[in-house]
Amino acid sequence: MSKNPASLPYPVGSQVPHGELKSIIQRVLKDVPVEFGETKTDLDVIVQPADLAQLVGGLRDRKELAFDFLRNITGVDYGEEGMALKYALYSFTHGHALQVTVPLPPAQDPHPVVPSLAALYPAADWHEREAHEMFGIDFEGHPNLRNLLLEEDLHIHPLLKAHPLQAAEILQGIESGPPGFKF
Repeated sequence: MSKNPASLPYPVGSQVPHGELKSIIQRVLKDVPVEFGETKTDLDVIVQPADLAQLVGGLRDRKELAFDFLRNITGVDYGEEGMALKYALYSFTHGHALQVTVPLPPAQDPHPVVPSLAALYPAADWHEREAHEMFGIDFEGHPNLRNLLLEEDLHIHPLLKAHPLQAAEILQGIESGPPGFKF
C-alpha cells in the first residue's frame, strides 16, 4: 500500500470558517444588500430576487471567493409564510461552500419571478426548470422553461403545499394515519 495519498486538483480539508467567509463577502461585495445566517454546515447568504444575479456573479467572479460550482437549486414551500429558493455553491479553488437563500412570497398567481442564473452556471438550466415545474417559480431570462417530468400541457405544481393531492400524499407514510388511498 502506498503511503502517498493521491493528489487532487482542488483543495481538500476543512472549510473557511463562517465568520471569515462572511467578512470576505462583506468586503468584496459591499454594494450588494444581503443578510447572513447559518445552516448546520454552511454560511447562508440571504438576498432579495432583484439582487440575486449581482450577488452570485460576484461570488463566482471575485478571485477571493471563486464559487465556480453550482451544486444545486431547490425550492421550499413554507405555506402561508412564503417560499424560498436555496442555491448551494462550492469553490473548487478555495474549498469552501455556502448557501444562498432567496425569500419569495407564498405561491400565487402570477408566479414569483427570480432572475435566471443559467448564463452564469449552465447547470442552473435543469435546476431552474425543475423548480419552475414543481413550485411554479418563473425564472426571468431562462432560455427554455419547459417541463422536465410532467407533461407539457399539465400546469400543476406538485411540491406546493396547496397542491390538491398533498393530503393524500401525506397519508402514504409521512405522518400518522392509514397508508395509501381508499378507492
